[in-house]
Amino acid sequence: MKKFFYILLLAIFACSPDNEDAILEQQSTSSDTLESMNLESEPGLNGDPANLIYTETFENPELYKNPQAGDFYLEHITAPHSFNLNENIKRYGNSAGRFGIKKNDPKLYGGYRSEMAQVTSTTLEEGWYGFSQYFPDSYISDATEEVVGQWHDQPDIGETTARSPSNAIITGNDRIRWMIRWDSTRIKQDNNSEGLHYIDLGKIPKNKWIDWVVHIKYSHTNTGILEVWMDGVKVIDRQNMPNSYNDEKYPYFKFGVYKWKWGTAATQRVIYYDEVRIGDKNSSYEEVKPNGSEELAPLESRINMMVNSYTVGCVGEIEGTCLLVQEGDMIGTENWENFYFSDRIEGFNYEPGYVYGLIVKKTEVENPPLGGSSIKYELVEIVSKEAQ
Repeated sequence: MKKFFYILLLAIFACSPDNEDAILEQQSTSSDTLESMNLESEPGLNGDPANLIYTETFENPELYKNPQAGDFYLEHITAPHSFNLNENIKRYGNSAGRFGIKKNDPKLYGGYRSEMAQVTSTTLEEGWYGFSQYFPDSYISDATEEVVGQWHDQPDIGETTARSPSNAIITGNDRIRWMIRWDSTRIKQDNNSEGLHYIDLGKIPKNKWIDWVVHIKYSHTNTGILEVWMDGVKVIDRQNMPNSYNDEKYPYFKFGVYKWKWGTAATQRVIYYDEVRIGDKNSSYEEVKPNGSEELAPLESRINMMVNSYTVGCVGEIEGTCLLVQEGDMIGTENWENFYFSDRIEGFNYEPGYVYGLIVKKTEVENPPLGGSSIKYELVEIVSKEAQ
C-alpha cells in the first residue's frame, strides 16, 4: 500500500547568462500548495518481470479521473490541457499520456511543467529505462529550450538545491540534445560543475514515435556508464566515464515537459509519452524497450564526427589521401585521426576548405570482402559546415 506524505520537491528555473544552457533546480518551501506527494511511496508493480520496478503504459482507466492513479507521481496544474489520456495518438495498446503546458499557465515550482516522477525511494545505482515520445506538428521551433526527460538528482543535506540535473533530454531550435553533468565535490554550494557535455541528436522527428532505451550506472568518477539507443540505434556510448554528482542518493527519472522561460515563437508545448519502464541493474534492453519497437541492431550505432578542412597523404595497408576526423571524446581537442577515402562516408560530398560537423551511422560489416573495410559509414545529417 502506498504511503503519502509531503517532501521537499526540487524545481527548475533558468540560470545566469554566463551559463544560459544550464538548468537550475531549487527546493520548494513548506508554503507550497501542491497536493500531497507520493514520491517516497513504495513502488507499484504491474505484474511485469521481476527486474522491472516501474511500468506506466497509460492503460489504467482510473487515470482519466485521477492522474495520480499510476506508478508515477504527476506534477502539474489542475487544467484540462495539463495531462490526459489520448486514444488517437498512442504507441501501443489503447491510449498514451498527453502532457501539455501553455504560456499563460501559472508557474509551478519555478517554471511551466507537466511531468511524472519516479518514487525517490526506488532509485538505484544502476538502471535501465525505456519509453516512447511523440512530438506533434504543433511543437514548433523555439529558441528557448525545454526539458522532455531528466534524471533528477537528490542533493544531500547542506548542499545547494539550485542545481542542474546530471542527465537530461533537451529540445530547442527544433533539435534534440542530451546534456550530461558531473562533479566530485562532496557538498556543493553552487551550480557550477566539473564536467558539462552536450550531444546533438539531430532534428526533432514530428508526427512519429521515438523509442528510447537508456542504461545508466551513476558515478562521479571514471566508473560510470551511459548508453542510449534512439529508435534501435545506439547514439551514446560512454563507458567508464563520470555522469552524475557525488551524492548519497541516486537520481530519479522524470518525464513529460518542463519549460523555465518562454520565447517569442511558441505559446504551448504538447508531448505524448507511452510505454514507460524502469528496470534494475539486472534488467536489459529487451525488457524495457517499448512494445512494438524494432529489434536492436547490435552492430549499428550513430556517432558524431568532425571532418577537418584539409586532407593528408596517408600510408599503411592502403596508400592514398585521408580525411582528418574526430569521433567521440576526441571532438573539440587538437587531435585528429586519418580516415581513408576507401572507407568513405556514403552520402557525404566532401569540399576542402570547410570544417564539418556530422552525424554518421556506423555499421560493422559481418563478412567484408577481401581487402574491403569492416566498417560502413553513412551520412545521417550535416550539423555544421564552417569555412576556414
